[in-house]
Amino acid sequence: MLLPSFEHCVPALERPDNDQVVKDSHEWCRQGLADLLPPAELTTLLEERASLWTALVLPTAPYEFLVAAARYTEYLSILDNALVDKDRLGSDPVYVAEMKAAIDVLFEGNRVDSPANEELAIWFKPLHDCLSTLRTYLTPEVWDDFHREVERFFIGCVEEVHYRNSAEVYDFDTYLRMRRNSVGMGMYFALGASLAPPFAAETVDGSAYRERLLSHALDHIALANDLFSFRAEADADDAVNAVATLILSENRSVQEAFDRVGLEVQRNEIAFRRALHETVAALGREHAVSVYGGLLWHMMCGNVEWSYRTTRYNGERHQWDGRYPQVVQLQQGSTVFTDKTYAALIAEGLA
Repeated sequence: MLLPSFEHCVPALERPDNDQVVKDSHEWCRQGLADLLPPAELTTLLEERASLWTALVLPTAPYEFLVAAARYTEYLSILDNALVDKDRLGSDPVYVAEMKAAIDVLFEGNRVDSPANEELAIWFKPLHDCLSTLRTYLTPEVWDDFHREVERFFIGCVEEVHYRNSAEVYDFDTYLRMRRNSVGMGMYFALGASLAPPFAAETVDGSAYRERLLSHALDHIALANDLFSFRAEADADDAVNAVATLILSENRSVQEAFDRVGLEVQRNEIAFRRALHETVAALGREHAVSVYGGLLWHMMCGNVEWSYRTTRYNGERHQWDGRYPQVVQLQQGSTVFTDKTYAALIAEGLA
């Protein structure tokens, strides 16, 4: 497969203490998340290094804040795989309401000790610990934004599960509207806002510029994720992916679908960089929205960087060799990074 060019995004900004962030986060995971998964399964998920993703997308965060966010991401990674009970979440509105109520209890600062469903108490105990730590780093305004984005993520997950359990095939635009919620980036956009000057303190309103930047960053991250995760999801017979959507809804070949999604990724990257330039020109480099735009660019780049590295997308045997190839081979169980050109693969009948 031929990927789009990510030449402007990689290498991403990388902290010298990233390995320590991952180590400290994993130590908490092995203690706090041990009741959620069997040891071998937990080890496999930790090897995906969701903590590293957090360090790459929030590279300017204070260390303790970053570790708290990394723990939260590891928890979400495990929850995303299990999603507590996927069948019920997609078909039982009472169960969905129980989960939503439990989330609201957590954001009020309380523990979910005795919900109607005992399983939720087990799952939400470590989440309470994560959120209690994160809250100490966030202003009330950012905390409220973060809460709203967690709810948005939850709504997107419910819709995804419902869609996965149905016989429907969305068109591309309908799929993308769902994916903008379920990708969960709004939560990290909110965390990133805590690293920028407060927007409300600015005398010149930059909200229109901020919305443009957020829109392009969100689609770039959601669709780049779908390109890199397509192989693993296809292995699992999971069609909730932009590439799969185009294959099923428009009868495209895999490469044609990759090309279409890749064009959208590149279009959003170019539009984001143009919007950031216009933001700085109009508001000044020190304006909160300009600073925030720089943070969003780190998120876009860090997401691509991690996608090349992680075993979550590339298979359990994957060892990143420091390169960012545009040509990859999608095999059952692994994504193979290759030095061959796409033309050479065609000549060999492999593309």
